Amino acid sequence: MRRISTAVTTAVLAAGLGLAAAPAYAATELYDISGATRLAEGAAVKGTFTVSCTEGTSVFVGLTITQRVSEGRIANGNYSKQWLCEGGEVTLPYEAVAYNMAFDEGPAVVSGYLQECPAEQPYCGPGTQLPLQVIEISDEDPNQGA
Repeated sequence: MRRISTAVTTAVLAAGLGLAAAPAYAATELYDISGATRLAEGAAVKGTFTVSCTEGTSVFVGLTITQRVSEGRIANGNYSKQWLCEGGEVTLPYEAVAYNMAFDEGPAVVSGYLQECPAEQPYCGPGTQLPLQVIEISDEDPNQGA
């Protein structure tokens, strides 16, 4: 399970630049990005991801799903969400509509962005770019029967 922390990145950047320390938030992490289920014959996909965050902060997540579908052509779609964190860990759904080609069954890549800010300051500078993660897209809900 790969975890991405914005608190560590912010502290390292602040220290390296000689800046005052960032607010002391618990580490914000995005992990457990599930495989996706095709909707409407691949016109969109849906899945879930889990985030842990600090109570009272504003969290922004942006995800991009990209898949090679046929003869080198690419299907892709985006998802974004911003919310006020109630603290702890939360599992949220994502849905991404295909832009140019329908999604197929098979592997796809998820890339994205994670940012946590004080609630009164919804845009607070650099967040964390998420590492690429491979997921599996299927016609069946990967969470059924689990």
